[in-house]
Amino acid sequence: MEHDVILLRDERGRLLPIQIGVCEAAAIWVRLAPDEIVPYPRRPSSHDLIHAMLERLGAQLDRVVIDSFVKETYYATLHLNYREQELLVDARPSDAIALVLRMPAPIFVDSEVMDENSIHPEPGDESDDSEFWGDLP
Repeated sequence: MEHDVILLRDERGRLLPIQIGVCEAAAIWVRLAPDEIVPYPRRPSSHDLIHAMLERLGAQLDRVVIDSFVKETYYATLHLNYREQELLVDARPSDAIALVLRMPAPIFVDSEVMDENSIHPEPGDESDDSEFWGDLP
């Protein structure tokens, strides 16, 4: 199975690499670079469907928390506000990120998860992501 990697950067410049599947990568990329996607008769993706359902129910995405890393797998929680109640929903980080690109909300990473799994770029490399991104435009 092929995997892509998404990098989350914190305020200290540390990078958290998260392996994601190609379908999730496509769901993220279609929102990050919509002009680069070849036009086709577009039907809602699962993330578009979830967004539409939450919106029609009047629920809001307050935040996403990547809260644990167990056996090489990250776990995330969606924090939703629905009828003045906080609802927590388990999610894959890649799905949560794809949803955040449709319903803007902050993404938080548990400090222990970040401390144990982040990459620390060399001084001066903070603005040069070429080793991570390759030949992306």
